[in-house]
Amino acid sequence: MALPVDLGKVRQKTADIRDALNNLAPYAGVGPEEFLADPKGIAAAKFYLIVATEAAIGLCNHLAARVANRAPASYAECFGILRETGIISEQLAGRLVLMAKFRNFLIHRYADADDRVIHQIICQIPTDLTAYLSELGVFLKENI
Repeated sequence: MALPVDLGKVRQKTADIRDALNNLAPYAGVGPEEFLADPKGIAAAKFYLIVATEAAIGLCNHLAARVANRAPASYAECFGILRETGIISEQLAGRLVLMAKFRNFLIHRYADADDRVIHQIICQIPTDLTAYLSELGVFLKENI
C-alpha cells in the first residue's frame, strides 16, 4: 500500500525549484557571449542548475515512491515512472530524463561541461521545470 503524498515536502521542493530558477534568470537573460565572459556567473549558473535539478529529482522520487509505489534505479528512470503512471506527459518526461542525465554529467565531469551548452540549458530549463510543476499540480489537484 502506497503512503500518502507529503504535500509539505512537495511544496518545499517546489519552492527550491522556483528559488533556483529565480537565481538562474539573470544568467539566462544575457546572450551567450556575455555569459561566457563571466566565469563567476558560469559557476553560479552551474550551481543553480544543479540545485533546480536536484529538487526536481527529489520531488520525482517522492512521487514515484508514494504514488507508483516504486523506487527508480536511476534519476533518469524516475521521470519515466511518472510518465508511466500518467503524472507527467511523455514529451515532458523525455526532456526531464535528459535534464537528469546532464545533471550526472555536470556532477561527475564538472570541468568538462561546455559553457555554451550550459547557457542553452539554463535558457530552456525554466520552461521545462515550470511545465513539470504545472503538470504535478494538475495531478495532485493542488496549487504547488
